[in-house]
Formats: sequence, structure tokens, C-alpha cells
Amino acid sequence: ISKSLRGAVENTPEGREGMALGQYVAGMGFSNVGLGIVHSMAHPLGALYDTPHGVANAIILPTVMEYNALADIGRYEKIYNYVSVDKEPVKDFKPQMLVDLVTELNKELGIPENLRAVGVTEDKIHAMAVDAMKSGNIPANPRETTLDDVIALYHKAY
Repeated sequence: ISKSLRGAVENTPEGREGMALGQYVAGMGFSNVGLGIVHSMAHPLGALYDTPHGVANAIILPTVMEYNALADIGRYEKIYNYVSVDKEPVKDFKPQMLVDLVTELNKELGIPENLRAVGVTEDKIHAMAVDAMKSGNIPANPRETTLDDVIALYHKAY
């Protein structure tokens, strides 16, 4: 996916083919283990604001990654090394480096910067959080997550 994402956004045949394969393999994986709060929080954006699910996930992802960094057990560094355009593994890795990399990738790909950019109004955040908490993906998140956590994350992404 990391090798194909930019090409898919540019609509190249190689990018589209790589993303098709990547999403297929990823789908097999998350069908077995679940997703997490990024997807839980993205669903209300599609329902209330007609935001495409991939875009909604991308907007929320850096905020949730920062939240989940406390539960990181080395995966952030592995992901960073796959996604980074640098060929050498980074020294003195910090989870925030991956959050920053994803934030920059979002900008590069033209992902809206925050929830306001897709029309979210602050008065809907509580209802969105209540809806997100109904998702079966909440228990799969690396950190235990409460309604108050989701409300705070939506505010941070706002």
C-alpha cells in the first residue's frame, strides 16, 4: 500500500493495481482481528457528512495514532520504515515521527486537514462519538477507549 498509494491517487495503472492488491490483503487481515477507533470514528462522517470512508479515515488517522502511541510496542517504527521514502532505518525513533509522516502524506495527497474542512459542526461531535462507540471495532483498538476519549479525539481533529 505504501508503495502504491501515491500512484493510485495519481490514477496510474501500477498504483491502482498495487492498491487493489494491498486493500485485498489488508481486508483479509482486518476481517480476522478487527480495526480500531479510526474506522469507528470515520463511519459517522460518512453517514452525516457524506465523506468518503477512506478520506474520513485519513483525516482522523494522525489524531488517533497520536492517542494510540502510548500503546505502541514497536509497530510504529516498523510502519515508519515501510512508509518513509528514506532508505535507511531512522535512528532514535519516536512514535510522533510516524504521526508527522502520516500528516505530511495526507497534505501531499490532498486530504482535508481537519473535520471542519468536510463540514463537521462542533454541535454534532457528541452524537458522532455516541455512534462511533456502537462499533464493534472499539474493542480492537490498542488502547481502551471510552466515550469521553472519542469526544476528545473528535475535538482534537476538529
